Amino acid sequence: MGSKRLGLARMEALLENLKREIALGVGTTLGGQKRLTVLATANTTLTTADSGKLYIFNDADGAVLTLPDSGGGDIIGWYIDVAIAVTATSNAHKVICSDTSNEDMVGNFTSVDTDTSDAVACWPAVQGDGYDFVSFNGGTTGIMGTTCRITNIKADLWQVDGSHVGTGTVATPFGST
Repeated sequence: MGSKRLGLARMEALLENLKREIALGVGTTLGGQKRLTVLATANTTLTTADSGKLYIFNDADGAVLTLPDSGGGDIIGWYIDVAIAVTATSNAHKVICSDTSNEDMVGNFTSVDTDTSDAVACWPAVQGDGYDFVSFNGGTTGIMGTTCRITNIKADLWQVDGSHVGTGTVATPFGST
């Protein structure tokens, strides 16, 4: 077959045209991988590039994460996980929709009240409720150990599933502006 040399420009073009998807077969494992994690200590507007990250609220001053606008329907499947890793806050930690007039959050938090014999409650959210944020105040709406996943499931609709740990008279983490 002879030797055929490829120039650098041609090699770059070939590499750029490759699919960017890796299909892993049955039994394939990955080791030594670490999840992209962000310590949420300041107000941040998230982008489509932030999908799949774990955001940890670990600052007592509170922070707000603003979700990307899902109105175009082009980010279905975009998600983040949120964890509370602080015992008390002076301001609530919050995850809010970008378009609070049109976007809604639906889903459920299963709650454990650590003050009253570990009483269990559920905090559902249906689209008619008009919820557009979740808030964790270091007490009644979420203390250390509270977690949730927020997923865009259709244009202007976010699914929130979480496990809520609270103290005092526990309340729903869902809210609306």
